[in-house]
This record gives sequence, C-alpha cells and structure tokens, in this order.
Amino acid sequence: MDDKDRELMDRYVYQVVRRLPKDQRDDVSMELKELIGDMAEEKGSVREALVALGDPAEFAKKYAGESRYLIGPLYIDTYWKVLKIALMCVLIAVFSITLAQGIIERYEPGLFTDLGSIIGFFTHIFSTTLSSTISSALGVFATVTIVFMVMEHYKVDLDEGKNVVWTIDDLSKKEPGAKTNVAGMSAEWTPDRLTPVPGKKAMLPRGDSIADIVFSVIFGAILIFTPYILGVVWFIEDDEIGKGVMTIPIFNLDKWNLILPVFLISLLAGLTDAILRVIIGRYNLKVMVSSIVSGFIQIVCWIIALKVLPIWNPNFGNELRRFIDSEFGAMDFATYFDPVRFSNIILVLAIFGLAVEMIVTVVRTLRYGLDEGKAR
Repeated sequence: MDDKDRELMDRYVYQVVRRLPKDQRDDVSMELKELIGDMAEEKGSVREALVALGDPAEFAKKYAGESRYLIGPLYIDTYWKVLKIALMCVLIAVFSITLAQGIIERYEPGLFTDLGSIIGFFTHIFSTTLSSTISSALGVFATVTIVFMVMEHYKVDLDEGKNVVWTIDDLSKKEPGAKTNVAGMSAEWTPDRLTPVPGKKAMLPRGDSIADIVFSVIFGAILIFTPYILGVVWFIEDDEIGKGVMTIPIFNLDKWNLILPVFLISLLAGLTDAILRVIIGRYNLKVMVSSIVSGFIQIVCWIIALKVLPIWNPNFGNELRRFIDSEFGAMDFATYFDPVRFSNIILVLAIFGLAVEMIVTVVRTLRYGLDEGKAR
C-alpha cells in the first residue's frame, strides 16, 4: 500500500469514525483499517475496497445502529461542549449580576434592624436571583438543543465537498433507484468524494472561540440587566443619607430602548460565529463566510451605535468632574469627556479588531482550509 492509498484509507476511516461516539472511535478505526487492508488485497486496490464498502456516512450506521436520535453521534460531543459553555456563562453571569442588582436596589440605610429583617432581605434576594438564573438556563438549554435537533433532523453536515459534481470519468453505472444530483448525474458514492483529514494548521484555536462565547454572554447579560454599572461606581458613606452605592452610567439610559437592540444584534452575530467555529473546529469556506458576514454586521452595528444613536450619557462629563472634586479634591487638570472623540477612538479600535479577525480567517482558510473542501 503506497502513500496515496494510505491517505485515501485515512480519509475514509476519518469520515466513518467522526460519526461515532468518542469512546468507540479508536477501536473502530483500527478494525476498519484492517478490514480495508484485507479487502484491498482481495479486490486489487484500496479504491475498489472503498467502493465496495460504500458511503462512509451509511457505513457508520452499521456501528451506530439504526436508532433514531434526538441528537446523534455526529453532533453529540459538540452539543455537550457548546451546551456546557453556554450554561456556564449564563449561570455565572446572570447569577452574579442579578444578585448584585438586587442588593444595590433593595439596600437602604437602617434596613437591618433585627435578625428577621436580615433573613427576609437575603431570602428575597436569593429567591429572585435563583428564579432569574433558572429561567435563563432553561432558555439557553432549549435554544441550543433545538438548533442541534434541527441539524440532526436534516442531517446537516458542516464538512465541505459532500456534493461535488463529478466528471464523466468519475461516473459509474447508475443502478436502479440511485439518486441523481441537480445536474442529472449519478449521486452514487465513490471514493472521489472523500475529503482530507484536517491538518493541525487547519484547526481553529478552540480557546479563542470559547472566550468569545463567554464574553458575548456575560456582556450581553450586563447590558440587559444592569447597564447602569458600566461607568463609574463607588460606595459612599454620608452622615445624612448613610451608606450607599453611587453610579455614573456612561451610557444614555434614557435612550436605552434604542441602543440595546443594536448592541444585542452585534453580540448575537459574534456569538453565532463563535459557536459555528466550535462546531466545525477548523478553517473552511463556511467559517470564512461566517466570519466575513459576522464582521460586517458588527461593524455596521458599531457605526450605528457610535455615530448615529445618542449612546453616551450627556451628563457623564459634568458628573464625573463633580465626583472627582468631591472625592479627591480639586485637580490641577480639568476632567474632560469628549463624546465625539471617545466614539471615534472606540470605533477605530472596533473596526481594526474585526478587520484583523476577518483577514486572518480569510488568509488561513485560503492557505490551509480550501484543500479540505475538494474531493481528490
């Protein structure tokens, strides 16, 4: 068996075992390689052996069985991975933010007069926080599960090269009942449809995608539940009003109903792209298109938020100046907040970061990912 035949065999084995549960893959891989080797000796070539075995997607069913899955072996590992990440982010973010919000909103000087008032305060805060956290977790669970159920139902395969239009030389005799593609050609499986096993350089850095998911969920929760903490927050102790928490929100909360949807659309675009990267796990055309579309959506949202909408708190500069004067005394320099300049700086940084990410994805896809979308 030469290198070309060995690569063809590795492609076939990869396409079979990736559809099986992780704990079966090593054993099935060894067994299948021995089977292909024996059949190659019997039939004269590895290609003829693979033709006899048939479509790897169909062959994998012999190991997985014909059971109908809510979410089958092809997606189950990725499903659990995405679900764990999403639930972890939501549980931590929503619980922490809702708890802090409840304490800040309900705490008043002189509230704790006896043990009963202390127990009542924390019981109410904990029950409210737990209710919000459970509701958010159920929503995330339902959303992720429905997405993967749809993928399982329609057998969505995120590999490239599954529907390659064959040349005349690749055609074999069409058997009765064989499917045809849109060009009228036989859709019978042949080894020419096998895609290469992904190389290390074609793999996506999973840590970056997970970090994007975590950031999107946490920042989205803050924007929805406690946008007022994005700014200057400090604790005060006054003889007249007692202890408390003071905030100077940097965003214009009076127009928040207009600003929040733009932020959420941007975060949703980035979150969708990050989840797709985790699911696919390597650079290919789908990842490249997703990155470009997501990047342009986010850039448009940033432009609308920073240059069209009244995003900044109009009193932020004056309130910040009074805060500094009262807490630290008069400064030698004037505290000055220029919303236009600040918007321009944020917009340049956002566009630069998104453009770099899109360019890197396109370059690495063109360099490492396109070969995985071609049938040899």
